[in-house]
Amino acid sequence: MAKKVNIVGAGLAGLSAGIYLQQSGIETEIFELAGWAGGMCTTWVRNGYRFDGCIHWMVGTKPGDEFYKLYREVGALEEDTVIYNDASIKMEVGGVLYEIPMEISKFRAFLQSLSEQDDKKIDELCKDIETMIHTKMPTGAPSNPSQLMSIMKDSRGFLKIARKYLGKTVHEVTQSFHSETIRNIFASLMPASFSAISVVMMLGTRMSGNAGYPMGGALDVIKRMETKYRSLGGKINFHAKVDEIVVKDGTVTAIQSKGVLHPADAVIAACDAYDTLQNMLGGKHAHPQLDNMLKTAPLFPPLALVSFGLNKQLNIPFSVQYECPEGIKTPSGSTKHAFNIRSFDFDPEAAPHDCSSVMVVFEEPLEYWEKLRASNLEEYKNQKQQLADAVSSAVEKRIPGFQDAITVVDVATPATYVRLTNVYRGSFEGFAPLPSALKKGIRKTVPGLKKFCICGQWTSAGGGICSAIASGKDAANLILKEIKR
Repeated sequence: MAKKVNIVGAGLAGLSAGIYLQQSGIETEIFELAGWAGGMCTTWVRNGYRFDGCIHWMVGTKPGDEFYKLYREVGALEEDTVIYNDASIKMEVGGVLYEIPMEISKFRAFLQSLSEQDDKKIDELCKDIETMIHTKMPTGAPSNPSQLMSIMKDSRGFLKIARKYLGKTVHEVTQSFHSETIRNIFASLMPASFSAISVVMMLGTRMSGNAGYPMGGALDVIKRMETKYRSLGGKINFHAKVDEIVVKDGTVTAIQSKGVLHPADAVIAACDAYDTLQNMLGGKHAHPQLDNMLKTAPLFPPLALVSFGLNKQLNIPFSVQYECPEGIKTPSGSTKHAFNIRSFDFDPEAAPHDCSSVMVVFEEPLEYWEKLRASNLEEYKNQKQQLADAVSSAVEKRIPGFQDAITVVDVATPATYVRLTNVYRGSFEGFAPLPSALKKGIRKTVPGLKKFCICGQWTSAGGGICSAIASGKDAANLILKEIKR
């Protein structure tokens, strides 16, 4: 009889695991909470406008890269998928709007134009970014001696950068710059508490054309993966919340969804880690590492995504960070003194012809929006509109004509993401990549549980599309070894 694996979650990790298992001759069935695939890699389409709730940049989009090969294996990218690489990062610092080149020689010259005193420090940093540009990033820890030798040979530059920067924060690396402007630029590029390897990796991959935006965005990435999974014989159940992962004598034997038992030879939880451990497993099976990190480790914050469909294009860049001294006062009581606005005018599928899909993203408290939605749905909708009005007013001051061009408004609050994915504390990418978190290799198995593993954003600090897909492949391999014994 053919072996069967049930997978909880049809996001990047769940689809990835399902694809690899189907290719290995294992029958799989995915149970998804929402009414569509994608999980946190989600998109909203409103009246022909596409609002991408996930991809800012996608590490590994350059042919030949190890992650690119992974994307091709699962169908996330095809050979003819066009990748957009923005030539610069735009941000306002100290009232000045800077255009930061994503080409290493121009980047070095840009920093030197801000501070001659920092020439030596600038040169050292740029040499390390160049190393990152020319090295290969491994897709994960080696699983055999051959992979270890390959990493040692092809990823020496990455390993050198990791040794130098992983244990230091962005603040620790940049605080020695004399120029306050340079320090503030790096603080805007990456939070000061994050590991410095995050900013070096981001700049290196973007400057090498290896962290672009795939045309069609998250919507098409998920569509392609779902199509591949189904073509291999995989089955997806939508609106299928999993209430329990059934354990008998230390072995996972089934899941229960909507009161129906679904037996399996193994189960993969490609969903929220807290929901898995505390709800589906009832808190009866400890994962000491994850249990502790979920209580104590800093997380990526919950986000609000305020999207606008414009009836014309206003030459808004792909991404620009504005200071907002006057503040955007939100219904939750918080005040935003900066915001990021993104436009997708480069992608003809993002909006109707000659129109524009624009989004503003910032942090918002989950508790406020969850309580409001639960207590008064109509007022929740009203306050979402108030939030959109406050944001559009701030944008209008910087981009005249913006408000008159608005024809579609859509607001996703932290409560939206939790409702669709059960994501713990509304965290959009799991554990923040602090040095302490990056030094931990998070186990995908639960001590004492057989025929079961966890994958997705909670199994590697820093999250990301590449990590999620790679974790799905790792989970498939773990389960294959166990059920084929």
